[in-house]
Amino acid sequence: MARGQSQFLRLYSGSTTYDRWQNYYANASVVLDGGTWSFLPFDADGYTEGQTGDEGGVAITLPATATVVQEVEQALRNAWLAELKVFEFDTLEGNDAPQAGQPLIASYLGEVVGAGGSFATITLELGSSLSPIGAQVPPRTFTTRLVGVPCKL
Repeated sequence: MARGQSQFLRLYSGSTTYDRWQNYYANASVVLDGGTWSFLPFDADGYTEGQTGDEGGVAITLPATATVVQEVEQALRNAWLAELKVFEFDTLEGNDAPQAGQPLIASYLGEVVGAGGSFATITLELGSSLSPIGAQVPPRTFTTRLVGVPCKL
């Protein structure tokens, strides 16, 4: 049995999904969980195992195309969430679409908290916006979309 792994990245806010990308099925869009996932050659690092939920983050390296740069800027500006899933499957049963019943081997859900990069790549940082020490209200940028039009004194 030959084993393969595919990664699926979804950027969303509330019930609105902005992007669905997968990195295994080259130059193809595939359907998984009722959504269409476009191919984007990205790499996710930082999955760790832990008992306590230590606020560890995940870094995702994406190609710096115009579309990706625009979406990452929007994700940072609007505090979008990112869901990253890794599936394992048998490559001998086919490589052209996700297989029914493929096991989920890792999953991460975090807020887009940072980004950086170079001319060719962008590194998207996912994590918690909460401080790992002490109690606090999550930091937010107050926009007219969130609070309406502020009063002027």
